[in-house]
Amino acid sequence: MQRQIRVRTKSTFSRIVWLAVVVGLVGCAASRKPGPAPVTTTEPDQPTQYNSRALTHFMNGENWTLQGDYAMAVLEYQDALLYETKSPAIYSSLGKAYINLGKLERGLAALEKACQLDPDDAENREILAQIYFLTGQDKEAEKQYQLLLALRPDDIEIRYQLAAIYLKNRKPAQALKAYDDILKMDSTQSAALQKAAEMAILDRDLEKAVAYYDRLISFYPDSTSYLKTRADLATVAGDYKTAITIYKKLVVMAPTNIDIRERLGEILARSDNFGEARTTLELMVSTYPERKASYGNLAFLFANKEDYRAALNVLDSAIVRFPDDMAFRLMQGSIYNTIRDFPAAEQVLLKILEIEPNNVAVQHILATVWDMLKKFSLCDSLYEVILRNNPNDIIAMNNYAYSLAVRGERLDEALRLVESALAKEADNASYLDTKGWILHRQKKNKDALKYIQKSLQIEKDNAEVLEHLGDIYQALGRSAKARLYYQQAAKIDTENAELQRKVQP
Repeated sequence: MQRQIRVRTKSTFSRIVWLAVVVGLVGCAASRKPGPAPVTTTEPDQPTQYNSRALTHFMNGENWTLQGDYAMAVLEYQDALLYETKSPAIYSSLGKAYINLGKLERGLAALEKACQLDPDDAENREILAQIYFLTGQDKEAEKQYQLLLALRPDDIEIRYQLAAIYLKNRKPAQALKAYDDILKMDSTQSAALQKAAEMAILDRDLEKAVAYYDRLISFYPDSTSYLKTRADLATVAGDYKTAITIYKKLVVMAPTNIDIRERLGEILARSDNFGEARTTLELMVSTYPERKASYGNLAFLFANKEDYRAALNVLDSAIVRFPDDMAFRLMQGSIYNTIRDFPAAEQVLLKILEIEPNNVAVQHILATVWDMLKKFSLCDSLYEVILRNNPNDIIAMNNYAYSLAVRGERLDEALRLVESALAKEADNASYLDTKGWILHRQKKNKDALKYIQKSLQIEKDNAEVLEHLGDIYQALGRSAKARLYYQQAAKIDTENAELQRKVQP
């Protein structure tokens, strides 16, 4: 059985008594057939006069409502409207009776009429707003709650409801303003503060989110949840000092919580506190050897300091303890690729693919490794697999296109690939450089120049792009300008022997 929406008037009895006093109580005439409706007049400065027959039917309807017989109530209210067509009270009661009968459209229409006749009746407006909200008519609900707020500007609950509707109607800025308005009225409204803080995070407004969580923490200084979120916001903003301070406080507050200690170690690994980070993470690994996170954080710490051998030693230990965790092997393969030990990287990555053949991240790195090992048929085949399974993988499109361009092979196909990538990310410096380099290989150097220059405008300190620009100027016969870009590139990439040769007089 469908659940009905029940509404009731807060002051049904008082309304009956008030009406009786105003017009004089008349006898019950529920069975009397209606005659012609007399003309009602209103004397200046006199109370509104009601048609006696309308009042009789209205009171009968109210009595049926009190007894829960809404069908009979509707009939009486409809009879009342034959005599009094502009009574907001009758339309209001009729609307509520319809709603209690499950006839929502008729009920809403009657309530709308009541509000039209008496726009300042907050009770009818609130019922309208609630019914629209409960039945998913969110735009209408928003309109009614806005009108209701104008009638009850100091009602905080209405502001909460309106904020919720703004969220449903995908108006986060207006919802956030509604919560801010609540906080201006009452700064202790922690529910509004919590919602505003969450919305600021969703809106990626870190500055506002930080301000909200600082206020929440001032109200609830012992809330580990608020403290952790505040610390994580600091981490996202690169404010590791604040994040570390908060997590050290959390360690004191929850000394047995290993997750908090692990998170502290992770943040320390990202910070400049190398010594403290190493001590903390090595202690975590030795104290809690069955926990995975600290191994990865410690390896990341060493790799970030370019101590790749130490990072690989940590990963070797992790792989022995967690042989089925492919994340450690992937990190290991990535480090081998970084230090240009391509045969070792190839061995690790192939082992991962034996277990996880569809691991796209591994496929990407392995394709690059095969490219560097000049195993071009394997490289091309793997890129074809990646793009067949992931036709929108624009990174694979670009890398494949660049590999072909460097080799000077299938340049038309390479151009199509990179143009597909640029169609999705038109301002990607890497993709622009790839297209420029393909055009250069096609001896279209004037066209190539535009793309390489645009790439350099986006990433000004990219040694490879600077070298490409030098090569293009050299091809255009502008040796002096080419040498200028070679020199800039050589200052950045000091170990590139080919660049050093190009800058020689």
